Amino acid sequence: MRVKYSGSIHIVYDGMWGSCGKGKFCGELALDPKLNIQVCVNNNAPNAGHTFVFDDGRKVVTKHIPIGFVNQNIPYLVIGESAVIDFDRLLYEIETYKDLLNGRKIYIADTAAVIFNNHKQQEIQSIKSGSTFSGAGAALVDKIMRVNSLVCNDTRFLKLEEEGLIKIVNSKTFFPMLYNAVPPFNGNENILVELSQGDALSINNSANYPNTTSRDCTPAQALKDIHATDFSDNVKKYCVFRPYPIRINNNSNAGFIYTGDFEGAQEISWEEVCKRCALPSDEIKALEHTTVTKRLRRVSEFSIKQFAEMLLDTRPDECFLNFAEYIDGGIINITDKDAKKIQKKFSHCSDLSSKSEDNLIKIAIKNYAIEHILGYIEDLERYFNSLFGFNIIKITKIGTGARHSQTIERKNITQIADVRYAVKDINPLDYADMQNAPSLKL
Repeated sequence: MRVKYSGSIHIVYDGMWGSCGKGKFCGELALDPKLNIQVCVNNNAPNAGHTFVFDDGRKVVTKHIPIGFVNQNIPYLVIGESAVIDFDRLLYEIETYKDLLNGRKIYIADTAAVIFNNHKQQEIQSIKSGSTFSGAGAALVDKIMRVNSLVCNDTRFLKLEEEGLIKIVNSKTFFPMLYNAVPPFNGNENILVELSQGDALSINNSANYPNTTSRDCTPAQALKDIHATDFSDNVKKYCVFRPYPIRINNNSNAGFIYTGDFEGAQEISWEEVCKRCALPSDEIKALEHTTVTKRLRRVSEFSIKQFAEMLLDTRPDECFLNFAEYIDGGIINITDKDAKKIQKKFSHCSDLSSKSEDNLIKIAIKNYAIEHILGYIEDLERYFNSLFGFNIIKITKIGTGARHSQTIERKNITQIADVRYAVKDINPLDYADMQNAPSLKL
């Protein structure tokens, strides 16, 4: 009798054009004991990176190893069959993070594509629509053309396997063995899937083509890549987004190349974002250089059209708002524990009697920021849910900074005072083109 897979599949994806902070939340979910993740997998390429920052300040950046490896208790770290691998980058990550790997092997699908130097040169010469020129697209072309650029044909990977650093696995059977409880699997392992880049960059997104990446970055594609299309009931989808979407810089290794628009939203400056949220522009600009190109990102107002189409196409179970400090700088780096403590102090005025005036002001500013963010979230949910006539968006986590604990659980904050937005020009939704809602037509 066939064994029914009883585990859960958790998919984390970017709801915009990338750089929304998927790495932060992938790490948090991987470390969540309630989820009990046993398998972390990605099908990424080196044209995107995931970042996780521990509370002690240690920063981990990977392009190939699933960022969920920050939980040293997860036994299976998988690079899947649709991945495109830069061998030197993979080796760098294995060497750099060998203490966190702690002897664990990386499981790599035998049919994953491999990047060579000629692939990078081909992209610089050929791509004129914006790219990181990592060679990922050209390597995929060679795979499609049946040129031998696969892991199973590359002696460098075979040597790594001999050294015990990786294990090359059959891409046809690895996940089917898991779902059917073929040893060493039990059929109840929980999986965390980390997508790269962003939904709006998907190659089949006509609104952005040709200013896209080389494949789709959707939950549907993620399920196909791990042979899980029969297990949709086991899936939970998490969409990460930000109040001001970004795209990569127009300046590249191949000179100036326009990287695309923001689907009807107005491009703005980082100085404008900083003016609205009251954070120093130098501080924000230092954060807004891409992991791969190291160039300053472009930024825009919130695109109603792009976000609505993404929600309709992907139907996330939960949404994570990251970079909440760009709405109100008063919330920067606040943890869930901090938020509960601030709101408790603010709601019990008697507890404030012993506080100095400066401390009272600080508590009031932080409480205002918390409620301001909550007001933005409620308006965002109200708008999109009314647009479609059913609940299509539910925001459950709020990222306030890069570090692991700098996240607020939405369920733990509440609207205490009637402060909503005293200042309208710091609410990104006020600047969105609300009249540019998508016309749902074939």
